[in-house]
Amino acid sequence: MISKNKEHGVGLIEVLVALVILALGVLGFSALQLRALDAAQEATEQTIAMNTARDLAERIRVNRTALTNYKTAINAKTTNVSSCVGTTSLEAVPSTLKIDLPKCNSATMAQHDATEILAKANEHGQTIVIEDCVGSDLNCIYVAWGKTIIAANNINQCVDTTTGAYLTDTKCLVMEAF
Repeated sequence: MISKNKEHGVGLIEVLVALVILALGVLGFSALQLRALDAAQEATEQTIAMNTARDLAERIRVNRTALTNYKTAINAKTTNVSSCVGTTSLEAVPSTLKIDLPKCNSATMAQHDATEILAKANEHGQTIVIEDCVGSDLNCIYVAWGKTIIAANNINQCVDTTTGAYLTDTKCLVMEAF
């Protein structure tokens, strides 16, 4: 028969070991959850940056003759408070029919679009620049956020300016556009 004196306290030690193992498992799971939240946040920021770059690319595509105006306005961060949209009456039945028509030329429309894009980028904490693509004759749209800082003629924190490859730990997106 087993003596009770020799088994005294063994069950408590086993419970404590089990609790330590459980605590380590919970800490590991918590660390995984934090990494998942960081990855989800990064994916959200990339999606917003992609939408901003795509919006600008579509506006340039529609008003292609003003590419230089877009590049100048975006890189200089100039904003224009006047709107390019006005309401005019059509000579049609009914005579009260109204439609929004542009009331500016392509250069002014580029300035108007740049103002809207810059406001959208600022709202999301982004910096947007149009520069020549590395190793290409095309223009690229660069969008940076977080601690990554870019400016016209200075995309060094985003990409390697000799190869065009993304730098490690940067928060930026490059879209080859025109």
